[in-house]
Amino acid sequence: MLDSKPNMLISCPTVNGKCTQFSLMLKRCNSQVAVTCQMCKKSQKLKWRCMDCDFTICENCKDIHSKIPSISGHKVVSFTDIPVSRMERRVEEEIMKNQCTKHNRKTYRFFCRNCNLLICSDCITEDHSNHNHAYISQLIYEQILNEADTLERQDSASINSYCLLMTEFELLNTVNTNLPSINYMTLPNDDEAYICSLDRKRIVNLKLNTTGFFARVRKEVDEIVESQIQPSDITINLKGDLLFISNHCLKLVTKNAQDQKEITDIKDFNPLKPKCVHYDKERNIFLVGLTEDDTDFELTESSLRQVVAINQGGQLRKSFEFTTENKKLFTLPVRIISLQDGGICVIDRVSQTTGRVISLNWEGNLLWTYHNPPQSLCPNPFYPTDLTMTSTEKIIVVDSNNRAFHILHTNGALILHQSSINLGIERPLCLDTDKSGYLWVGCSRDSLSRDGANLYKIKIKGL
Repeated sequence: MLDSKPNMLISCPTVNGKCTQFSLMLKRCNSQVAVTCQMCKKSQKLKWRCMDCDFTICENCKDIHSKIPSISGHKVVSFTDIPVSRMERRVEEEIMKNQCTKHNRKTYRFFCRNCNLLICSDCITEDHSNHNHAYISQLIYEQILNEADTLERQDSASINSYCLLMTEFELLNTVNTNLPSINYMTLPNDDEAYICSLDRKRIVNLKLNTTGFFARVRKEVDEIVESQIQPSDITINLKGDLLFISNHCLKLVTKNAQDQKEITDIKDFNPLKPKCVHYDKERNIFLVGLTEDDTDFELTESSLRQVVAINQGGQLRKSFEFTTENKKLFTLPVRIISLQDGGICVIDRVSQTTGRVISLNWEGNLLWTYHNPPQSLCPNPFYPTDLTMTSTEKIIVVDSNNRAFHILHTNGALILHQSSINLGIERPLCLDTDKSGYLWVGCSRDSLSRDGANLYKIKIKGL
């Protein structure tokens, strides 16, 4: 199992709803380069690197390498002596190619430590004159050395390999509703959304008017499920039919020949309580998170917390409950998505105020866990409330406590961390991606506000 580690993240100022971030990912041996000696192919005690052959080698092969006449003059160095200056220059050049978002005629030259932002010379004069600055080269050098120090010795062979990603977030549209909160959301089409409000205990279907930057929904187009049924999580199947959880049941909404709504039970899980549901279109099954008690986070031998896969008829096809060491996988599964490689990702609530993201393969093996992000990124406890998959196979997790989005690789590594507040989104709760690749975010309204909760449409470039 892998506990993911964050990459170096640096940002540009937010201007006109746009926020750009650079993510520097240092390549590690455990996932991207060889973990065995590249000469003998056996030893994992890697200590040396030939700068001419570009080989990572063990102690024994280092002696052999120096005795071969044709290559005896090669430069073989210890990991601790590998220079980072080449990578530092390459990263600096790539960042400095970009124009400042506030001053189009300037490019980035400095980093403001107080604001944690990339800035140009004009930015210093206008807004950052009394702040602590660093040249970009100095910042990168510090970050690379710090990262190299934290890697295990066999990983240090890769400190001169990197990937630099530039990503831009742009807020395109805001849709205002008359609901106090948008807790769950699913998008059957680019201009349509089913949203579930737990405060109102109902599901409504909205037609999304996004011709302008701001749109207001005066009246829900269609109230799908009334408050008497008390719905919770929602999903849609391949036909576009709505499914939702209510009490102990998974229910299906269809229309009859007279165009009237009909609600039928797909599966009654009683005495267990379903907490979340996701439709896996590749396997044509539903993934459901179950618990015997959703108020107790102290697990006992009798506690039952699992994710099950059922078919369209409600028959059980698979269950996920224990690790290979027979330990319980989940404390309280509250959200699920399926991954394109066949696995699943689950948001697991571990207390009233904290959570984590767990990834499993289809055989039920625990692959990685994402939790406890650095305090520099997340001053409050990590509390994920929803997640979605992009068309480029990146996982986006919304963290309500820190009002931020965590963008993860499918191996669990943190690629980017984006503040929602910098985009003008104050209280994010749920999200989904539409068929065109745009990210939609549902929120709760401020307790003192008379306006309803908003939906936000975001364009992400470079991810």
